[in-house]
Order: sequence, then structure tokens, then C-alpha cells
Amino acid sequence: MDTVIETLLSRLAAASLQTVLFAAFIWALCRLMPSLSAATRSWMWWLVGAQMVLGLCIPGSIDLPLLPAPAPAVAATAAPSAAVTFVDVPASAATVAWSWSWTGLLLAAWAVLVSVQVAIGLVRWRRLAGVVSRALPHDDVRLETLCARRAHALGLRRSPRLAVSAEVDSPQVVGLLRPTILLPLDDTFGDEEREMALMHELAHVRRGDLLLGGVPALARTLFFFHPVAHVAVREYALCREAACDALAVDRGRLAPGTYGRLLLRLGVAPHPHHALPGASPTFRILKRRLDMLGQSQDARPRVITTLLVASLALAAALHWRVVAADQQMNTAPLPSAAPADTPAPAPAARPAPAAAPAVAMIVDKQSMPSPPATPPTPPTPPTPATPATPAAPAAPAALVAPAPPAVPPAPPAPSLSHSRTTYTTIDDHGPSRFQNIEDKTGYITIANEDGRWELRDPAYVNRIHAIYKEAFKAVPAEPRGMDRKREEDLDRQQSALNDQMHKLAERQVALAAQASDPQRATDRAAYSAGQAAISREQAEIGRQMAAIGQVRAEQGRHQAEWGQQQAEAARRANEKVEAVIAEARRNHALARVD
Repeated sequence: MDTVIETLLSRLAAASLQTVLFAAFIWALCRLMPSLSAATRSWMWWLVGAQMVLGLCIPGSIDLPLLPAPAPAVAATAAPSAAVTFVDVPASAATVAWSWSWTGLLLAAWAVLVSVQVAIGLVRWRRLAGVVSRALPHDDVRLETLCARRAHALGLRRSPRLAVSAEVDSPQVVGLLRPTILLPLDDTFGDEEREMALMHELAHVRRGDLLLGGVPALARTLFFFHPVAHVAVREYALCREAACDALAVDRGRLAPGTYGRLLLRLGVAPHPHHALPGASPTFRILKRRLDMLGQSQDARPRVITTLLVASLALAAALHWRVVAADQQMNTAPLPSAAPADTPAPAPAARPAPAAAPAVAMIVDKQSMPSPPATPPTPPTPPTPATPATPAAPAAPAALVAPAPPAVPPAPPAPSLSHSRTTYTTIDDHGPSRFQNIEDKTGYITIANEDGRWELRDPAYVNRIHAIYKEAFKAVPAEPRGMDRKREEDLDRQQSALNDQMHKLAERQVALAAQASDPQRATDRAAYSAGQAAISREQAEIGRQMAAIGQVRAEQGRHQAEWGQQQAEAARRANEKVEAVIAEARRNHALARVD
């Protein structure tokens, strides 16, 4: 529950901040480019509402590596040292009791107010649906024909239904799936004014304003506390009406002055929710509509306007975050010494892993047992030097089986015990981010370069304990394919093969000594047969040792995958723990220790 609260609040804050910047950019663009058409302006203000909704729904952000990269860490052959402090956690820490903090109360109040607005919207929608159901069908055939002809001119495949109602003061269009144009019952408009009013409402249907208008309305409902949300909805509604005015004048081939007199005739009337009337809600909006009607249309090429709106859509729909550039850590492999008599090189050692980030890692000792230690590979005894052979019988070079590949070391894991938790602090980004946390008989002490603090609230300790317990629950207790009995069998086979190789080397030395003794007659055929037998046995031993090396290499791969799973689980848990510590600091749950 606390994680959900932190996630929602962080998304609300991030979307609110980005909306301020984006709305300021839209406002400046509209002021600097007065020739932009009303349709383009309406799309740009619509994107402000879309950005707010997407900012709350999209889980992540896109990182822009614009900041300078941090200094690369120097590769080392050993893992970085870490300060480990054991913290005694009481047995009740397994059960986490969610406490009502100020963040929880804030989110609860937000949810209640949003629910109230949704309930009010549903009531208004049902009221408007009742108005539509009580409306009477329009029986003027001339007006029906005119509406169908104008709808076809605007590119609509089907003409909206016409109806009259005594509950509306001006023409308005309602309905998402089946639009209906409601006309007032006491209609006193002339034929030309009625045609212009129909063109305005048909323009709403052509643009899809009934459906698109739900996005800014949803943004205002979710971000009711944000002034920019209300400004965006107001500006979008104004530009939407102005765009329909311009479309009606353009497609209907009407004079702007004549259409302006219609707007004055419609006057000012409150806007019903979930409907798009032709009248203006305030005198200020009416004045701005008349001003925008008198302005010239967008004279810029349509391609530029399309590219502008597309660029703004990309900037609004996605959340960007400026981060430091990634630094590739390239470490040279350690050179491996090969025997002088063997052309096959030993596999290169793995490069040292990069330094871990400066984070605090808590591991539940009861949920993750320690991994079994990898038994060391018995060293291969050195091959004795072969004495010089006589020139007559050319002795073949002694064959030495290649050394088995080294098994990668197991990832470091804390030694586990009952009812204890290890808190590890690793610092590789300088002293500014270093902090050490330890337990002092029931409370946690946090220390860094700024001082020391104590955290005595058991709710935070229980939450941190539960976070790491949940994070490491999905990680297996030991790498796949690890079997102690199998490891012991491999060790015995390796040791036996080493002994056989040592005995073959002794036989080869003795055979060479006999061949080099001038006092003893040497049978070249017997010498060659002995060397060939030794070579065959050495080749067989080398094949068996290579098979053992492949098995150990496969085990090393499984162990590396297991280490990556542990690292990923720790990374996810660290992000949540950092949020808990930050919340404790914001709620003044940390007491400074002098």
C-alpha cells in the first residue's frame, strides 16, 4: 500500500511540474505566433490535458543522457569492500502494519475529491440523457434537407439527428456515438442564421470534439488542484469554438461579419456539461471569439503546422528525464599463462565487475539462505622437464592436458543467521552519498557526512524489512544445477586424472632417460611404441579433463545468472527503500543525534 501511495504521489508531482513547463511553452508559442489558426491552438491546448493524463498513467520516463558522464571506476580484480552491520529486527517485523502518514491522508483526500467529481459528472450526464430522451423530433423537411446537405459538404458520412427541446436556450450537439443536434423550441432565427448555427454544430461533429473533449475534462478531474488544468480546459474550449466558427465560415462561404452578428444574437448562456452549445459562456469568451473570427486564417503551409503539432504531441505524450550519460566499463582480461609444451591456451579470466552504486541493501536472512561455496579446483601438478633426447631416435613432444577453465566466483552474499538482517553500504560515488545505518537496541541509526540520525518508528523498519523479504522471495536459494555431491565427484575425478597425468610424466622421463643412456642398447621401435602409448593415454586424460572443464563452465554460467537475479532483486528493493527513507525524512521521523 505504501508503495502505491509513493508511486501515485510521485507521478502526480512529476506530471504537475512538467505540465507547468509545457503549458508555459504553449502560451508563449501562441503569443509569438498570432497567425496560428484556432484549430492548431485547440490541438496544442488539448495536448496539455493529454500530457497530464499520460503522466499519471505511464509508469516510466525516457532518459535523455545530456549531463556529463561520471568518472569511470577503475577496474579491480577483487570486489569492492563493503561495510556490513548486523541489525537485530524483532520477530514482529514479518507482519507489516501500514500506518496512516500524511502522504496516505493526502492521497485519500485526493481520491475522495476525484470520486465526488466523477459522481457529479455521472449525474449531469444522466440529466442530459433525460433532456435528449424528452426532446421532440424535428418535423421541418427543409431543415432536415439543409442539415444533410451541409453534413455531406463537411465530409460526414451520416447526418446527425435533429430534435427540438424546450430545455435548451441555443443550438447544441450531444451524444458520443449518435450525435444529436438540439434546437430550442422557441426558435426565432431566420433561415440564414439557422443555417450558420447548423454549420457550427456540424463542425463540432466533424472535428470529433465530443470525444476529444473528454481528455481535458479527465485531466481537470484528476488534477483539480492544479491551476494549469483549469486554464488548459478553458483555452481548449475557446479555441475549439473558434475553430468551429472558422470552419463554418470557410465551408459555408459566409461573411465573418454576418457570422459575428449570429454570435451576438446567441449571446451568453451557461454551458451544459457533456454538450457543445453555440453560445458563449461569458462575455470575455464572446469577445475573444469575435477577435479570433476577425483574424486572418493560418497563412503558413499546412506541412509546417502538421509538423509543429506532431512535435508537440511527442513532447507531451512522453515524459523525459535528463540524466548522466552512460559510461561503458571496459576492463582488460587478465593474461593467463600457458605451459611451454602446450599450444592450447587456458580460458581468459572474467573481467572484474563494475563497482556497485552507493545504495543500502537489506537482505532478509530467513528468506534467502547462503549459497554453497564453490570448492576450489585442485591444481594440476607441474610437468617435469623432459631431458634432451638423442639425435637418432626423435622423441615426440610430451602432451600435457589443458588446465580446466576456472569456475567464476560466486556472487558475494551475506552470511545468514536467525532473526538478523544485514545492512550493507557501498560507496563508490564520493563521500556525498555515503551513509551507514546500524541498529541500536531497537532503533536504526543513519550516519553520513551531514551527521547522524535515529529512526525509532517501527512502521518504517517493518516496511523496509518487508520490501527486501518480498524482493528476494522470487530468487532461488542457490544457483541452478548446484549439487554438493556432484561437486565432490568432479573433484575426485579431477584429482585422479591429475595423478594419472603425473605418473605418465614420470614414465615419459624414465623412457627418455633410457634412450639417452649410451651404455644401454635402445630399441627404436620399443621407444616409439612406448611414446605412442603415453601419448594416447595423455590424449584420453586430456579429453576427460576437457569434459570436466565444460561441466564447470556450465556451472559457472548458472552461478553468474543467479548472481544477476540477486543483483536485480536488490536494485528493485533499493529503489523502494530509498523512497521509504525519504518519506521518513519528510515526515520528520528521523531524530538528529549530536
